Amino acid sequence: MAFMKEKSDLRKWLLKAHGQADSGKLQLTHELAARMPGSRRSTASLAASVLKNQSQPLRLKNRTVIALLVASNVLGNFSLSSGLHEVGRLVSFSPWPYIHAFVNPLVVLGVLLLIVWLISQLSLLSRVDLSYVLPVTSVSYGLTALMGEFLLHERVSTGRWIGIGMIGLGVSLVVRTVPRTAPVLHKSGDLPYGAAQ
Repeated sequence: MAFMKEKSDLRKWLLKAHGQADSGKLQLTHELAARMPGSRRSTASLAASVLKNQSQPLRLKNRTVIALLVASNVLGNFSLSSGLHEVGRLVSFSPWPYIHAFVNPLVVLGVLLLIVWLISQLSLLSRVDLSYVLPVTSVSYGLTALMGEFLLHERVSTGRWIGIGMIGLGVSLVVRTVPRTAPVLHKSGDLPYGAAQ
């Protein structure tokens, strides 16, 4: 019963704290919690531990999903390109050449990997800002160029490498930012939670 009371206090405290934040970002500390009207030290400790415990797994999940997203994108596009080089040019208004392309195992593998990419993208976008996801996952452009150069024997020009290097620099800057800037509400709409900081 006491735990339920503390949980209720925690919800009220989080909603008050969220309402008082000017920027939508709130630094939750024991000191801030202790100064909140009607809060007890135990509620403050509970709030801090809940938010700390939520942050670590979300960080790990986000990194895992980003890695899966990048790998499935690069390998899926590589498989599609390899398979379509075997199939030949597809320039037709008829669906039959495209249906025939799906007989190629590399094309099928590429499509399946890109389905994994899409599911990963949906998962990541559900909890992280779009302005974070797209720049961070654009590291796949560099990996795709490397695979094209060394495995597909494409010639990647100096200009392309410079552009890819600039993308890499942008990725390194974006990775250092906060993944989620907007507050997110649970489906019930009563308790805000944040993605990994």
